[in-house]
Amino acid sequence: MLLLFLCDSDYHPRASLTLQTGQPVMQPDASVTLRLDHSSGLQGWNCFVIRGDIIYLIVLSTEGDNTSLEFQAERMTSPENIFWCSNADKSKRSNQVTIRTSDNSLAMEMYFAPAIVGGGLILRCLSWDMRDFSRVVFYKDNAVMLASTSPTHRMLSVAEADQGAYRCSATLANQNLASDAQELFIHVGGMRPEVSGILEVSCSCPECPTGTHYMWYKMDQDNRPLKLPGNSQASMKPDGKGTYACAALWDSGRTLISKGHFYNPIMGIVLIGLIMLLVIAVVVAVVVFRKRKQRRRGHTGPLYEDVGLKLQEGGADRYERLQRFGAQKESEYDVIHQADPDGAKKEGHYEPLAKAGMDEGVYHTLGMEGGGGGAAAGGYEALQRKTMKDDTYHSIGMEGAAGGEEK
Repeated sequence: MLLLFLCDSDYHPRASLTLQTGQPVMQPDASVTLRLDHSSGLQGWNCFVIRGDIIYLIVLSTEGDNTSLEFQAERMTSPENIFWCSNADKSKRSNQVTIRTSDNSLAMEMYFAPAIVGGGLILRCLSWDMRDFSRVVFYKDNAVMLASTSPTHRMLSVAEADQGAYRCSATLANQNLASDAQELFIHVGGMRPEVSGILEVSCSCPECPTGTHYMWYKMDQDNRPLKLPGNSQASMKPDGKGTYACAALWDSGRTLISKGHFYNPIMGIVLIGLIMLLVIAVVVAVVVFRKRKQRRRGHTGPLYEDVGLKLQEGGADRYERLQRFGAQKESEYDVIHQADPDGAKKEGHYEPLAKAGMDEGVYHTLGMEGGGGGAAAGGYEALQRKTMKDDTYHSIGMEGAAGGEEK
């Protein structure tokens, strides 16, 4: 019943228990060092270990307001040792850490089991005398998974299908060594924050409740998270380049540790410089484009000019409209005819009206000359304005073919 509670994948404990020294697989009677972290303090906290079917209490010396504590476990005589911690009323607890023992000179190490779906996992074939291997083979459920000269195999993204029993074999100085099989349990994921940033790193957890604070880690060469003390904010300025991760914490729980984010301050400065150069290049390109466009139009000045009105003297409407260019106050027009190259008049052509010598108000019609010299059809009589009375008009008759008038 207790083991089922510890392995519940939907619950992510508030406190963190990590392996500081030692390996997930140790030789019999070996000892490891564990570290407990709880941001609200460790007053009243103790740890426990299951060896076989017996639960042992590990009393912690929690004085003051310490938020972290390292302790060394007793020698391990059981093939499997499960550690976890909780507060006095068991309302808060940590995750569990499993340490196994093996008599073999070769061990199959997992960093860190149980694995989380979507998270990473490192498999390492380790000899206790730390000698180099010429060939290493990794097995899953007794089937060959990978053959390599490297003792380390990294699984970047774990899936539920990866659950199973893993072991390894190695060739060392013409000796064939084999490890015990280690069972890998896969936990279906939970909330996991994300780390991002260029000049500084930020931890983002949109699904976390209010009142959340954060715990920062720096990954070591084995991709193990090492807690960075003294910072519980959502962002921080790292001391140097490396891979950083975070976890979000609140009163009743915590998230999984985020995936690692590689930080390099030099790369950040270079990237910002490139972005600034790109922005400047875009601005210059826009200015050059507009200049060329104006030159093609042949107009570099303003598109519109204000035209003033001429002020008149007196009157409410003291402005007169500006005349069009070339217009005259008293418009006079001449009929322009097309000159004949020979200078001769031809039928159907028009002659210009002569303004000089004309009486004011007198207009003569230009009649087409008939064949007999008489007034032809379509001719008009002159209408004289001098002999007319005001408002008196006479109709102009058109002479018929026989000389009669048609009214």
